[in-house]
Amino acid sequence: MEADLLVTGIADLCTMGRGPGAQAGLHQAYAGSIADGALAVRGGKVLAVGPRTEVEAIVDRAARTLDTEGATVLPGWVDAHTHLLFAATREDEFAQRIAGRSYQEIAAAGGGIHSSVARFREASDEAILARARRNLDEALGLGTTTIEIKSGYGLSTDQELRALGLIQTLAASHPIRVAATFLGAHEIPRDRDRADYLAEVTGTMIPRVAAEGLAEFCDVFCEEGVYTPDESRAVLTAAREHGLKLKIHADEFGDTGGSRLAAELGTVSADHLHGTPSGVAARLAEAGVVGVLLPGTSFFLNLESKAEARAMIEGGLPLAVATDFNPGSNMSQSMPMMVSLACIQLRMQPEEALVAATANGAAALGRADRFGRLVPGAAADFQIVDLPNHRLIPYHYGVSRVREVYIAGERRFPAPR
Repeated sequence: MEADLLVTGIADLCTMGRGPGAQAGLHQAYAGSIADGALAVRGGKVLAVGPRTEVEAIVDRAARTLDTEGATVLPGWVDAHTHLLFAATREDEFAQRIAGRSYQEIAAAGGGIHSSVARFREASDEAILARARRNLDEALGLGTTTIEIKSGYGLSTDQELRALGLIQTLAASHPIRVAATFLGAHEIPRDRDRADYLAEVTGTMIPRVAAEGLAEFCDVFCEEGVYTPDESRAVLTAAREHGLKLKIHADEFGDTGGSRLAAELGTVSADHLHGTPSGVAARLAEAGVVGVLLPGTSFFLNLESKAEARAMIEGGLPLAVATDFNPGSNMSQSMPMMVSLACIQLRMQPEEALVAATANGAAALGRADRFGRLVPGAAADFQIVDLPNHRLIPYHYGVSRVREVYIAGERRFPAPR
């Protein structure tokens, strides 16, 4: 059998998860670690994976070979929740929070999402895209190969469509695989009547987004002071009627009913879950929802409430871990750091957190059959980490040991010369 690429000398090859689909319970703790492993790629997909002797017995010829010399190889990170498309940073708010002001107090004074909306509307497409490409480049260098990007800093029909168009431009021009999410229901614009704006989201924005093929998912910020569960249901119901898949910001600052709405509607994912009661996990699992935990947000905002990951896993809920990269509540696109925080703050075992950041991240984007795992037929999206075993990834935190990143079997970091 002939391969395009044969990767050998792998001290620890992690295939991630056991079986197709979202990985729950004991399967979430299965990294599929193979000592002295090898990986063969053909046509951008995994051709063979396993112990080196077995793979080399299958592959008799390879156009290219790569000896990692004792590194760890695992799938590229799948960052299933970001707000990466923004015009300006908000470091002034960071200083205010350190001085004792809460996220909600800053937002009420004109900061927060409304500040990002004003800056987004003022900025040129070129400036926004330049910043976004830099942020994507940094994410790629940290091992991310698939990323979700939301709109939500436009908050008008024209500006939300503009944002989604820019996301599509990024998807077509950057090596990272991009999933687009419409988040027109991110806030209520300060200059708009609440009911009128909700009607615009459901009656104008969603139909146009769907008709123009600008997004795959629709999200809503279901939280006290933002969208109520009933309003969120209206948004998500309209989205489903127009063929969009559903996501929801749920229980970020407390139990506000978002997670129960996710279970009721069977959303693809429910994200944040910092204040979700432990008993809701089983209901989410039964509805086929993936819980997306964002430990960087609770860390960056210094929230007292943190997602009860252990109870959720015991309740059978498959968990993903993502960055929530945005200028206000988590200015980091480092998936390795999120994996470390998931272990340290949420008490996830290293294998659980790694599966959450790969296989289950893909499941949270409806891509579990293609990405996030290194199994025959899956995309050959992987990272080579300059460490001898996978447990060192969350343990050696705050630095990057990523040596190379491949997407569809082609090296994308460092950039080919």
